[in-house]
Amino acid sequence: MKMIAALLILGVLSGPARAGSAKGTAAGAFLRLAPGARGAAMGEALGGVADDAYAAWYNPAGLGFQERVEAAAAHESRFEGISYDAAILSVPVLSWRDSPLRANAYGVTALSVYSLSASGIARRGLVETDTPSGSFASSDRAYALSYGYNLAGTGLAFGGGAKLVDSALDTARATALTWDGGVLYKGRDGSAGAGVRGFGGSLKYAAVADPLPTVFYAGGSYRPGEGWLLAAQLDAPKRDTPSLGLGLERRWLAAPGLTASVRAGYNTGRTDAGGLSGLALGGGVCWRAMETDFAWSPSGTLGDVFKYSILFRFGEGRPAIARVKSGWR
Repeated sequence: MKMIAALLILGVLSGPARAGSAKGTAAGAFLRLAPGARGAAMGEALGGVADDAYAAWYNPAGLGFQERVEAAAAHESRFEGISYDAAILSVPVLSWRDSPLRANAYGVTALSVYSLSASGIARRGLVETDTPSGSFASSDRAYALSYGYNLAGTGLAFGGGAKLVDSALDTARATALTWDGGVLYKGRDGSAGAGVRGFGGSLKYAAVADPLPTVFYAGGSYRPGEGWLLAAQLDAPKRDTPSLGLGLERRWLAAPGLTASVRAGYNTGRTDAGGLSGLALGGGVCWRAMETDFAWSPSGTLGDVFKYSILFRFGEGRPAIARVKSGWR
């Protein structure tokens, strides 16, 4: 039964997801899977925070505040061998030039790749048998180019990006182009942001075309004290029920050059059978310019989801204690 459920979910995430309602159909639902363990542990409520390379997914406007080159990678282990991976490289436009201007004076660009894959899926006919007739694989990828710009002298930034989606399920294949956009404001003790992910585009398998998932979001954060972060976000999918994400982070200086974090979150859109579904827990450590994070989310009958991510920062930047005191990374 668990394998059957996994295959059904895989079909929803990788190919057309059909619903018998007036809202229509959606394809490429894997685009709604958030990368990075930090965001996962905080209920995916980082659209109003977006303070590292993962801003390329959560809110591209957050890229505009970055003054260092950042490289990030994430891996997610899901049920029945399904895996989700992401890689992001964000680069301030003036990073490679000796200029008196801020490295992000002309904005920050980011290249991203997101991938959902599964292999060795047993191929069976309409009648269940003990011996499968073979196996097939599913592979879905999105290649994104994002840009963020911070208006000089203000806490306001704008951003956007384009995603090329390539989806393959067995012998069927389709491609599409979709767009992201967002705005983010950062103040002394908090921030607020809003935007849209997946505006436009559809995947066409054979003669059938299904639109990609579109999600409008708005979120914010508050820092009640040194090293504390509270975050909230409301997601309003175009073809699904709205969901609320809540997150908490506590960060402190554990040793010279070393900071540690613990996180907790809840997302109403991730609930499933089981008392702990929707909940997420995690933590991380940052040693100078390298940060590693971990997150755990129970998923009811489909088992637990584990996420691991790593992030590198290159070039000069604020020391760890300064980042802890200011709250912004």
